[in-house]
Amino acid sequence: MRILLFSVAVVMACVAAMPNVLEFEMEELEKVGNFIETKEDLIDFITEGHKAKKQQVKLQSFSFSDCGGPNALININQVSVTPDPIVFPGNLNVMTSFKINSPVGAPMVGDLLIEKKILGKFVKLPCIDNFGSCHYPDLCELLEQVQCPDPIVRIGIDCTCPLKANNYTLPKTEFEVDVSVIPSGDYHIKGNVMYMNKEAACLDLMLSFS
Repeated sequence: MRILLFSVAVVMACVAAMPNVLEFEMEELEKVGNFIETKEDLIDFITEGHKAKKQQVKLQSFSFSDCGGPNALININQVSVTPDPIVFPGNLNVMTSFKINSPVGAPMVGDLLIEKKILGKFVKLPCIDNFGSCHYPDLCELLEQVQCPDPIVRIGIDCTCPLKANNYTLPKTEFEVDVSVIPSGDYHIKGNVMYMNKEAACLDLMLSFS
């Protein structure tokens, strides 16, 4: 569930892992996963072999859509981030509201897609050591390893499965995002969650950095 509630904040950190390889030909871009074998290879590829340096990057545009079907177990009504534009490293405010129509428990299967537009085409970042566009067999197991943030606890979610059916609203909440490297460009992020072979939730994000 954390992938849904904090998708915006997580996205800010995840996009640091997007490829910045405009000098490659499209054929090479589509084969990017063939020569990246470790997380270190992936980070080195993204940063073009340079050490990460803190720099200000602006989030110029952000949009979201609930891509779940009509029978999705979770309906995401609103996701907003401010200020406009958002400058990183820095703070952003997140507000979201959603409805869990029926309890969602283990195994809660998650899939994360991260893409960056290069030469007019979105290129998928491969999954290396749970880093990138990855499949997660059970998000409930991941939730057991984290301390549930206070803002989430206050709205009635303790980050344990099963997630209780209810209407939830996360009021405007500030998060500090200390991102070292965000290559400028357009990004597509999609998170999908399945439970008992049914679609639990789907969130689709489009972001543009400069």
